[in-house]
Amino acid sequence: MFRNIKLHSLALAALLSAFVLSTLSCSKEANLRESLPGEWHYSDAASDVYIAFSADGHYELFQKIGEGRYREYRGEWTLKKNILSGNYGEGIAWGSSYRVEIDGDTLLLSATNGSGEKNVYRRESVPASVRESAEAAV
Repeated sequence: MFRNIKLHSLALAALLSAFVLSTLSCSKEANLRESLPGEWHYSDAASDVYIAFSADGHYELFQKIGEGRYREYRGEWTLKKNILSGNYGEGIAWGSSYRVEIDGDTLLLSATNGSGEKNVYRRESVPASVRESAEAAV
């Protein structure tokens, strides 16, 4: 009898642990899904990038390489667990998916394709001058 009680207690503890872990995982994903929408900016010596994620799963990306003009890309994004994936407007997948970490107004995107690419974005509005001067990417 005590053995059955002990087995039932262990089974119940395992179920509760699984429930708590799945709830925490869902909660973390929900927090990322709520925090990601908005406008973000990344800049280094070679490029300047603004990206605006909409809550409906669409994005606008404005990218300037070197001294060139901003190019505008549009498409759709998805977030599963903490992995961000997307397609350009033509349905072509991004070159990589990205592991997402958000801490306040800081967004860290780490490529999952093994390239080692990591970019730190700051929450910042896309300037009107960037939107107005951007050339649509073909």
